[in-house]
Amino acid sequence: MSGLETAIRNALDKSERSNPETRARIYQSARSALEAGLRKQNITDQRVITEQRHRLESTIRDIEEQERAALGVIDPEIRLTDEDDQSVDGGLDSVVAERADEPAAYAAPAAETRGNVHTVEAVRAVKPARKKRRPFFSLLLVVATLLAAFGAAAWWVQSSGLLKSAAERDTGVANPPTQLQPDSFDGNAGPKPLAGQAGFTGDWVPAYTPGDAGSVETRGGARVEMVNDDTGQAARITSTTADQNGEVQIPIPAAVLGQMAGKTSTLALTVKSANGKPTQFYVECEFSTLGSCERHRFNAADERVDMLFQVSFSETTAPTTPGHLVINSDVSGSGNALDLFSVRVLPGS
Repeated sequence: MSGLETAIRNALDKSERSNPETRARIYQSARSALEAGLRKQNITDQRVITEQRHRLESTIRDIEEQERAALGVIDPEIRLTDEDDQSVDGGLDSVVAERADEPAAYAAPAAETRGNVHTVEAVRAVKPARKKRRPFFSLLLVVATLLAAFGAAAWWVQSSGLLKSAAERDTGVANPPTQLQPDSFDGNAGPKPLAGQAGFTGDWVPAYTPGDAGSVETRGGARVEMVNDDTGQAARITSTTADQNGEVQIPIPAAVLGQMAGKTSTLALTVKSANGKPTQFYVECEFSTLGSCERHRFNAADERVDMLFQVSFSETTAPTTPGHLVINSDVSGSGNALDLFSVRVLPGS
């Protein structure tokens, strides 16, 4: 969720961040960007949607707690309760300034997730007095902050491949690389839509973890090597051509494919570009007797992120042999490399 988190923090830096109403507007802008990304990518898997919303609310809550601490506000007493509700609340848009006979106070955020709603209630806490500002300049500052937040969110959505058009998904000759703004939300491809292993529930099935370089097959002049950095071990894929001669085959066990038979499932690739050079790569499926999937394109930058996409298979018989994910690290043919940290699958129901 680093894209929206960065956008939120940048917006707070440029705003009257001591005002809880201003912070609430910024948080709501982040929620709107997330929902727009999910709709445009046609993500319908409720578990994926729920995870994305929950991670954003967790990020907002952490940021709000840091803001309160920085302002010297006494930490509120927090109570968590479970309710059987299918709605998704605005969450931190309930942060408002209150006036009473006692010192000024505000309510802490309420965060909810579909099917398992967590309501956060907070007692009043003392808020430092803030300087009066002219209404016109205050409004101007809020508008500028919101525009900056939307711009950063749009960058995140676009860079994670969430808004891929039909033209960018092909099964033949590779299209020219698209110039994108600096996932988005990963929403579905997003951005850091999920943050590494800690961001996945137990429903996600590990399909590939880098280990022995011999388990990955190469075609033509493509290369694969195992590397380690501060974010973990990865298979570094280097494609020198934009066609099949630049592809590598990532093995997917037959047991994992069996859980995808006759279902619509979600795949998550945890990646980042190598050597500080952004790259656009593509992914295809060769899943044994289940069949193949259309080509998906994503943009990777020098930041670890999870790229998500969905596949549907009508074949209900579980395969008895492994399949492959086919990856070309650079559709431009310039030889840019891609670090692959893991592949996970969320089987459909």
